[in-house]
Amino acid sequence: MHRPRTFLLMFGGIFFLMSAHHIVRFFTRPSGIWWTPKPLSLPLPDVSDRVEVYVRGVALQEHLRASRIQLLTDAGATPVTESDTRLRFNNWDRVRAQGIPSLLAAAVCLGASGVFLLFGVLGWVQNKPAHPTLSPRNM
Repeated sequence: MHRPRTFLLMFGGIFFLMSAHHIVRFFTRPSGIWWTPKPLSLPLPDVSDRVEVYVRGVALQEHLRASRIQLLTDAGATPVTESDTRLRFNNWDRVRAQGIPSLLAAAVCLGASGVFLLFGVLGWVQNKPAHPTLSPRNM
């Protein structure tokens, strides 16, 4: 095998596999592990810029301030306060969006390495002559 062809096969094959692995890993990541941990859950007033919860058309915070929502226990009914409510978020959309630039770079590398690999497999490499031939013009 010629040296340039071996280089194209090795270079193309290695980078093709590395790029393909990155792309496959991006799309097969589990989406359920990105929830905010329970001890770090946020109180309702702290997340009012990200989420609004409505109960029968009225904001949950208004229901809580007016003590209209109660928790029934064996001891009786107790009103639920704003400090009793905590929210957890699934940050999968943000994590996935942060990975888009590296995904695009991997896609470009996959395409370029695929071209190198194809050139190596098909043998589309310009062969340099082992000895320069003398043409009548050089004499």
